[in-house]
Amino acid sequence: MIHTPTFSDQAVTDWAMRQLADYDERRPGTLFRYRGPLVGVNDAYRVQIETARLRRDRGEAVVGYKIGCVSRTIQRQLGVENPVFGHLFDTEIWSSPAVLPTDGFCELAIEGEFALTVAEDIPDPEQIRDVSQHFVRNVFPVIELHNYLFRGADRTAAEVIANNAFHAGIVAPPSRASLRDREALPIRVAINGRERGSETVDPLETLYELASRLFSFGIVLSEGDVVLAGSPLPLYPVDIGDSICVEWPGGATVTAEYGGTAGDGGRA
Repeated sequence: MIHTPTFSDQAVTDWAMRQLADYDERRPGTLFRYRGPLVGVNDAYRVQIETARLRRDRGEAVVGYKIGCVSRTIQRQLGVENPVFGHLFDTEIWSSPAVLPTDGFCELAIEGEFALTVAEDIPDPEQIRDVSQHFVRNVFPVIELHNYLFRGADRTAAEVIANNAFHAGIVAPPSRASLRDREALPIRVAINGRERGSETVDPLETLYELASRLFSFGIVLSEGDVVLAGSPLPLYPVDIGDSICVEWPGGATVTAEYGGTAGDGGRA
């Protein structure tokens, strides 16, 4: 895939520095409030990747990647037409049961999905087209956290991508299950004890597409990377005091409370 840039390298750096400053202040994406240079998808990814570089330079580690907007449900919700990818950082992983701080997010919304751990380097995505399970060490459910806020007048893929696909962290269980065979797995999302959605998904279905999209920008999935596989279920906004549960029936359960005081969960 050939990516034709319209932003200069300096413009990308300037956007990334502003994006990172806004993210640190929990007011992501303020540049999209204003009518400035149009940001295409390719340049939005350049901004995301440069922002990730700035975060690495200050000591944060990239621990994996996510693929999002894999279903028409999410695509309609976010105003995009194709799946997107984002970066995962070590500073944004919470252990279940977690208590999420109210000042840690902006318009928090959650998604229930499966995560995978990559078993070995994947220098060529074509390696995994038909044998993706060979490259996966284990699988586990997560609560994905999002800063669910649009600044622009219209919802665009560029805003989602430049804001790291709205990713703001995950809540993960203490245990992970090995994955020997490819199979569909059930997942269930509940908020305040009420089921909000359930689905049966193949957590390996999107691995090839994610690896291919990353590879087109010179990024290779490596051994130990955590991959969020996406979900057919929508994003669910949550309020302060809400209790969140993502369950893999027959497997692990992940829980979090937004701004509560119960439990002793924290960053992993």
